[in-house]
Amino acid sequence: MADKRRVLFHRTWTKPNGGTSGGQMKVRDAFVHFQASERFEPKVYFPPSTLWVDNPGNVWRPFRQRGIGEWSILPDDVLFFSGHDWNILNDTERQHPPVPILNIAQPRHTNPADKRHAFLKHPAIRIAKSSVGKKILEDHGVNGPVFLIPDSIDFTLLPEPNSKPDLDLLIVGLKNPGLAKRLEQRLKRKNRWRWRKWKIKVQTPPLLPTRQDFLQLLNRAKIVAYLPLDASRGAEGFYLPALEGMYLEKLVICPYAVGNIDFCIPEKTCIQPDYNEEALMEAILRALQMPDSERQPFLQQGKAITANHDIKKEKQSMLNLLHQADELWADQSLFQYGQ
Repeated sequence: MADKRRVLFHRTWTKPNGGTSGGQMKVRDAFVHFQASERFEPKVYFPPSTLWVDNPGNVWRPFRQRGIGEWSILPDDVLFFSGHDWNILNDTERQHPPVPILNIAQPRHTNPADKRHAFLKHPAIRIAKSSVGKKILEDHGVNGPVFLIPDSIDFTLLPEPNSKPDLDLLIVGLKNPGLAKRLEQRLKRKNRWRWRKWKIKVQTPPLLPTRQDFLQLLNRAKIVAYLPLDASRGAEGFYLPALEGMYLEKLVICPYAVGNIDFCIPEKTCIQPDYNEEALMEAILRALQMPDSERQPFLQQGKAITANHDIKKEKQSMLNLLHQADELWADQSLFQYGQ
Protein backbone atom coordinates (compact mmCIF):
# COMPACT_ATOMS: atom_id res chain seq x y z
CA MET A 1 0.00 0.00 0.00
CA ALA A 2 1.26 3.48 -0.88
CA ASP A 3 2.28 5.82 1.91
CA LYS A 4 -0.61 7.61 3.51
CA ARG A 5 -1.08 11.34 3.02
CA ARG A 6 -0.67 13.58 6.04
CA VAL A 7 -3.29 15.57 7.93
CA LEU A 8 -1.13 18.22 9.55
CA PHE A 9 -2.09 19.64 12.96
CA HIS A 10 -0.48 22.59 14.75
CA ARG A 11 -0.83 22.87 18.53
CA THR A 12 0.88 25.18 21.00
CA TRP A 13 0.38 26.90 24.37
CA THR A 14 2.51 29.07 26.64
CA LYS A 15 0.75 28.63 30.01
CA PRO A 16 1.16 25.80 32.54
CA ASN A 17 -2.47 24.70 32.10
CA GLY A 18 -2.11 24.50 28.30
CA GLY A 19 -3.65 21.58 26.48
CA THR A 20 -6.43 21.12 29.03
CA SER A 21 -9.38 23.01 27.53
CA GLY A 22 -12.46 21.56 25.89
CA GLY A 23 -11.27 23.02 22.58
CA GLN A 24 -7.94 21.21 22.87
CA MET A 25 -9.80 18.00 23.71
CA LYS A 26 -11.94 18.16 20.58
CA VAL A 27 -8.97 18.88 18.29
CA ARG A 28 -7.23 15.91 19.92
CA ASP A 29 -10.35 13.83 19.23
CA ALA A 30 -10.17 14.77 15.53
CA PHE A 31 -6.50 13.73 15.53
CA VAL A 32 -7.45 10.34 16.98
CA HIS A 33 -10.39 9.93 14.56
CA PHE A 34 -8.09 10.42 11.57
CA GLN A 35 -5.87 7.57 12.72
CA ALA A 36 -8.63 5.27 11.45
CA SER A 37 -8.37 6.56 7.87
CA GLU A 38 -7.04 4.17 5.24
CA ARG A 39 -5.79 7.10 3.14
CA PHE A 40 -4.51 9.66 5.64
CA GLU A 41 -2.48 9.74 8.83
CA PRO A 42 -2.48 12.65 11.29
CA LYS A 43 0.76 14.40 12.22
CA VAL A 44 1.14 17.16 14.81
CA TYR A 45 3.71 19.94 15.11
CA PHE A 46 4.48 21.50 18.49
CA PRO A 47 6.66 24.60 17.96
CA PRO A 48 9.63 25.18 20.30
CA SER A 49 7.68 27.91 22.15
CA THR A 50 5.23 25.29 23.48
CA LEU A 51 5.39 25.08 27.28
CA TRP A 52 5.44 21.48 28.45
CA VAL A 53 4.90 20.81 32.15
CA ASP A 54 4.02 17.61 33.99
CA ASN A 55 0.28 18.17 33.71
CA PRO A 56 -1.88 15.01 33.56
CA GLY A 57 -4.79 17.07 32.20
CA ASN A 58 -2.92 18.00 29.00
CA VAL A 59 -4.66 15.91 26.33
CA TRP A 60 -1.63 16.21 24.00
CA ARG A 61 0.88 14.82 26.49
CA PRO A 62 0.67 11.24 25.08
CA PHE A 63 1.54 12.61 21.61
CA ARG A 64 4.50 14.80 22.59
CA GLN A 65 7.17 12.34 21.45
CA ARG A 66 5.33 11.78 18.17
CA GLY A 67 5.40 15.45 17.15
CA ILE A 68 7.15 16.19 13.85
CA GLY A 69 10.39 18.17 14.00
CA GLU A 70 9.52 21.03 11.68
CA TRP A 71 6.54 22.70 10.03
CA SER A 72 6.80 22.06 6.31
CA ILE A 73 3.72 21.63 4.11
CA LEU A 74 3.90 18.86 1.50
CA PRO A 75 1.91 19.18 -1.76
CA ASP A 76 -0.54 16.40 -0.84
CA ASP A 77 -1.09 17.44 2.80
CA VAL A 78 -4.40 18.49 4.35
CA LEU A 79 -4.26 21.00 7.22
CA PHE A 80 -6.53 20.85 10.26
CA PHE A 81 -6.81 24.21 12.03
CA SER A 82 -8.61 25.54 15.08
CA GLY A 83 -8.28 28.80 16.98
CA HIS A 84 -5.02 30.64 16.30
CA ASP A 85 -3.42 27.89 14.18
CA TRP A 86 -3.69 30.18 11.14
CA ASN A 87 -0.75 32.15 12.51
CA ILE A 88 1.65 29.41 11.42
CA LEU A 89 0.97 30.46 7.80
CA ASN A 90 2.35 33.62 6.20
CA ASP A 91 0.04 36.20 4.59
CA THR A 92 0.33 34.68 1.12
CA GLU A 93 -0.40 31.17 2.40
CA ARG A 94 -3.45 32.39 4.32
CA GLN A 95 -4.87 34.15 1.27
CA HIS A 96 -3.95 31.34 -1.16
CA PRO A 97 -3.62 28.13 0.89
CA PRO A 98 -1.37 25.64 -0.89
CA VAL A 99 -3.42 22.65 0.30
CA PRO A 100 -6.96 22.02 1.63
CA ILE A 101 -7.70 23.36 5.11
CA LEU A 102 -10.31 21.95 7.50
CA ASN A 103 -11.07 24.58 10.14
CA ILE A 104 -13.17 24.43 13.31
CA ALA A 105 -14.91 27.82 13.59
CA GLN A 106 -17.02 29.20 16.42
CA PRO A 107 -19.86 31.76 16.34
CA ARG A 108 -17.88 34.14 18.57
CA HIS A 109 -15.24 34.43 15.83
CA THR A 110 -17.72 36.56 13.87
CA ASN A 111 -17.28 39.33 16.46
CA PRO A 112 -14.81 41.89 15.03
CA ALA A 113 -13.26 42.21 18.50
CA ASP A 114 -12.29 38.52 18.52
CA LYS A 115 -8.65 37.92 17.60
CA ARG A 116 -9.69 35.04 15.31
CA HIS A 117 -12.18 37.16 13.38
CA ALA A 118 -9.74 37.97 10.56
CA PHE A 119 -9.19 34.28 9.83
CA LEU A 120 -12.78 33.82 8.63
CA LYS A 121 -11.98 35.68 5.39
CA HIS A 122 -9.40 33.07 4.39
CA PRO A 123 -10.39 30.02 2.28
CA ALA A 124 -11.20 26.90 4.30
CA ILE A 125 -13.67 24.05 4.69
CA ARG A 126 -15.23 24.98 7.99
CA ILE A 127 -16.71 22.86 10.77
CA ALA A 128 -19.47 24.23 13.01
CA LYS A 129 -20.48 22.56 16.25
CA SER A 130 -24.18 23.46 16.48
CA SER A 131 -27.02 24.21 14.06
CA VAL A 132 -27.24 27.82 15.26
CA GLY A 133 -23.46 28.17 15.09
CA LYS A 134 -23.53 27.00 11.47
CA LYS A 135 -26.21 29.57 10.61
CA ILE A 136 -24.31 32.39 12.37
CA LEU A 137 -21.15 31.58 10.41
CA GLU A 138 -23.02 31.32 7.11
CA ASP A 139 -24.96 34.53 7.73
CA HIS A 140 -21.70 36.30 8.55
CA GLY A 141 -20.28 35.14 5.23
CA VAL A 142 -17.21 33.00 5.92
CA ASN A 143 -14.94 32.08 3.03
CA GLY A 144 -15.88 28.51 2.15
CA PRO A 145 -18.57 25.93 2.93
CA VAL A 146 -19.66 25.19 6.51
CA PHE A 147 -20.38 21.63 7.69
CA LEU A 148 -22.17 20.73 10.91
CA ILE A 149 -20.37 18.13 13.03
CA PRO A 150 -21.65 18.36 16.62
CA ASP A 151 -19.24 17.64 19.43
CA SER A 152 -19.72 14.23 20.99
CA ILE A 153 -18.82 12.16 24.01
CA ASP A 154 -16.85 8.97 24.38
CA PHE A 155 -19.31 7.34 26.76
CA THR A 156 -16.78 4.65 27.66
CA LEU A 157 -14.72 7.31 29.48
CA LEU A 158 -17.59 8.50 31.68
CA PRO A 159 -18.33 6.97 35.08
CA GLU A 160 -21.57 5.16 35.72
CA PRO A 161 -24.29 7.54 36.97
CA ASN A 162 -24.10 7.84 40.75
CA SER A 163 -27.35 6.61 42.29
CA LYS A 164 -26.50 8.14 45.69
CA PRO A 165 -25.11 11.64 45.09
CA ASP A 166 -23.85 13.39 48.21
CA LEU A 167 -24.33 16.94 46.86
CA ASP A 168 -27.74 18.51 46.35
CA LEU A 169 -26.29 21.12 44.00
CA LEU A 170 -23.11 21.79 42.04
CA ILE A 171 -22.63 25.17 40.37
CA VAL A 172 -20.14 24.94 37.50
CA GLY A 173 -18.79 28.47 37.54
CA LEU A 174 -15.40 28.28 35.83
CA LYS A 175 -16.48 30.69 33.09
CA ASN A 176 -18.43 33.05 35.34
CA PRO A 177 -16.90 32.81 38.83
CA GLY A 178 -18.28 36.13 40.05
CA LEU A 179 -21.87 35.11 39.39
CA ALA A 180 -21.22 31.64 40.82
CA LYS A 181 -19.99 33.12 44.10
CA ARG A 182 -22.95 35.51 44.35
CA LEU A 183 -25.37 32.62 43.90
CA GLU A 184 -23.46 30.64 46.51
CA GLN A 185 -23.74 33.47 49.05
CA ARG A 186 -27.49 33.81 48.49
CA LEU A 187 -27.98 30.07 48.89
CA LYS A 188 -25.92 30.08 52.10
CA ARG A 189 -28.22 32.73 53.55
CA LYS A 190 -31.29 30.66 52.70
CA ASN A 191 -29.63 27.52 54.03
CA ARG A 192 -29.07 29.15 57.41
CA TRP A 193 -32.76 28.82 58.30
CA ARG A 194 -33.31 25.32 56.94
CA TRP A 195 -33.58 22.30 59.21
CA ARG A 196 -32.24 20.00 56.48
CA LYS A 197 -29.30 21.87 55.02
CA TRP A 198 -28.67 21.76 51.28
CA LYS A 199 -25.23 20.40 50.44
CA ILE A 200 -23.84 22.78 47.84
CA LYS A 201 -20.49 23.02 46.05
CA VAL A 202 -19.30 25.70 43.63
CA GLN A 203 -16.58 25.08 41.07
CA THR A 204 -14.53 28.18 40.27
CA PRO A 205 -10.99 28.54 38.86
CA PRO A 206 -8.50 26.96 38.81
CA LEU A 207 -9.37 23.96 36.68
CA LEU A 208 -9.28 20.53 38.24
CA PRO A 209 -6.18 18.58 37.14
CA THR A 210 -7.95 16.27 34.66
CA ARG A 211 -11.25 15.80 32.86
CA GLN A 212 -11.88 12.68 34.93
CA ASP A 213 -11.59 14.77 38.11
CA PHE A 214 -14.31 17.07 36.77
CA LEU A 215 -16.55 14.14 35.81
CA GLN A 216 -16.18 12.62 39.26
CA LEU A 217 -17.17 15.95 40.81
CA LEU A 218 -20.14 16.20 38.45
CA ASN A 219 -21.25 12.72 39.41
CA ARG A 220 -21.45 13.66 43.09
CA ALA A 221 -24.33 16.08 42.47
CA LYS A 222 -28.07 15.62 42.15
CA ILE A 223 -28.54 18.99 40.40
CA VAL A 224 -25.98 20.85 38.28
CA ALA A 225 -26.29 24.54 37.42
CA TYR A 226 -23.99 25.55 34.56
CA LEU A 227 -22.71 29.06 33.84
CA PRO A 228 -21.38 28.97 30.25
CA LEU A 229 -19.95 31.90 28.31
CA ASP A 230 -22.77 34.38 27.81
CA ALA A 231 -23.62 36.26 24.61
CA SER A 232 -21.58 39.32 25.61
CA ARG A 233 -18.46 37.13 25.60
CA GLY A 234 -19.33 35.30 22.40
CA ALA A 235 -21.31 32.39 23.87
CA GLU A 236 -20.30 28.76 23.27
CA GLY A 237 -19.51 26.96 20.05
CA PHE A 238 -20.63 23.79 21.79
CA TYR A 239 -21.19 23.28 25.51
CA LEU A 240 -20.12 19.74 26.34
CA PRO A 241 -20.36 19.86 30.18
CA ALA A 242 -24.17 20.18 30.13
CA LEU A 243 -24.40 17.15 27.86
CA GLU A 244 -22.14 15.21 30.22
CA GLY A 245 -24.46 16.14 33.08
CA MET A 246 -27.44 14.74 31.17
CA TYR A 247 -25.62 11.48 30.50
CA LEU A 248 -24.82 11.20 34.21
CA GLU A 249 -28.55 11.67 34.95
CA LYS A 250 -28.35 15.05 36.64
CA LEU A 251 -31.11 17.64 36.70
CA VAL A 252 -29.46 20.24 34.46
CA ILE A 253 -29.92 24.00 34.78
CA CYS A 254 -28.30 25.82 31.87
CA PRO A 255 -29.04 29.18 30.20
CA TYR A 256 -29.06 29.47 26.42
CA ALA A 257 -25.48 29.72 25.12
CA VAL A 258 -25.84 29.17 21.31
CA GLY A 259 -23.80 25.95 21.35
CA ASN A 260 -26.25 24.12 23.61
CA ILE A 261 -29.38 24.69 21.51
CA ASP A 262 -29.47 21.20 20.01
CA PHE A 263 -29.67 19.36 23.34
CA CYS A 264 -30.65 21.88 26.05
CA ILE A 265 -34.39 21.79 25.33
CA PRO A 266 -36.25 23.97 27.86
CA GLU A 267 -38.61 22.03 30.14
CA LYS A 268 -37.69 18.78 28.37
CA THR A 269 -34.04 18.01 28.97
CA CYS A 270 -33.19 20.93 31.26
CA ILE A 271 -34.38 24.00 33.12
CA GLN A 272 -33.30 26.99 31.03
CA PRO A 273 -33.54 30.31 32.87
CA ASP A 274 -32.53 33.66 31.45
CA TYR A 275 -28.85 34.34 31.99
CA ASN A 276 -29.05 36.65 34.98
CA GLU A 277 -28.68 36.23 38.72
CA GLU A 278 -32.37 36.47 39.63
CA ALA A 279 -33.54 33.98 37.01
CA LEU A 280 -30.79 31.51 37.88
CA MET A 281 -31.56 31.78 41.59
CA GLU A 282 -35.22 31.12 40.92
CA ALA A 283 -34.37 28.09 38.76
CA ILE A 284 -32.01 26.68 41.39
CA LEU A 285 -34.59 27.01 44.17
CA ARG A 286 -37.20 25.38 41.95
CA ALA A 287 -34.86 22.46 41.25
CA LEU A 288 -33.91 22.04 44.91
CA GLN A 289 -37.58 21.79 45.88
CA MET A 290 -38.74 19.75 42.88
CA PRO A 291 -40.52 16.47 43.69
CA ASP A 292 -39.04 13.33 42.20
CA SER A 293 -42.12 12.74 40.03
CA GLU A 294 -41.44 16.05 38.26
CA ARG A 295 -37.68 15.55 38.16
CA GLN A 296 -37.59 12.11 36.55
CA PRO A 297 -38.87 13.15 33.08
CA PHE A 298 -36.03 15.71 32.84
CA LEU A 299 -33.49 13.00 33.65
CA GLN A 300 -34.97 10.49 31.22
CA GLN A 301 -35.26 12.91 28.30
CA GLY A 302 -31.82 14.36 29.00
CA LYS A 303 -30.22 10.91 29.01
CA ALA A 304 -32.06 9.98 25.79
CA ILE A 305 -30.82 13.02 23.85
CA THR A 306 -27.18 12.19 24.59
CA ALA A 307 -27.47 9.28 22.14
CA ASN A 308 -27.32 11.89 19.35
CA HIS A 309 -23.79 12.74 20.49
CA ASP A 310 -22.02 9.40 20.55
CA ILE A 311 -18.37 9.86 19.57
CA LYS A 312 -18.71 7.11 16.96
CA LYS A 313 -20.97 9.45 14.95
CA GLU A 314 -18.49 12.30 15.27
CA LYS A 315 -15.66 10.04 14.13
CA GLN A 316 -17.51 8.92 11.01
CA SER A 317 -18.56 12.48 10.13
CA MET A 318 -14.98 13.73 10.53
CA LEU A 319 -13.62 10.92 8.35
CA ASN A 320 -16.27 11.54 5.69
CA LEU A 321 -15.38 15.23 5.53
CA LEU A 322 -11.64 14.49 5.36
CA HIS A 323 -12.22 12.10 2.48
CA GLN A 324 -14.25 14.78 0.64
CA ALA A 325 -11.64 17.49 1.17
CA ASP A 326 -9.95 17.19 -2.25
CA GLU A 327 -13.26 17.30 -4.12
CA LEU A 328 -14.49 20.30 -2.14
CA TRP A 329 -11.18 22.13 -2.49
CA ALA A 330 -11.20 21.63 -6.25
CA ASP A 331 -14.55 23.45 -6.54
CA GLN A 332 -13.27 27.01 -6.79
CA SER A 333 -16.82 28.39 -6.79
CA LEU A 334 -16.89 27.69 -3.03
CA PHE A 335 -13.96 29.97 -2.19
CA GLN A 336 -12.61 33.46 -2.76
CA TYR A 337 -8.86 33.91 -2.94
CA GLY A 338 -6.56 36.82 -2.17
CA GLN A 339 -8.43 37.95 0.96
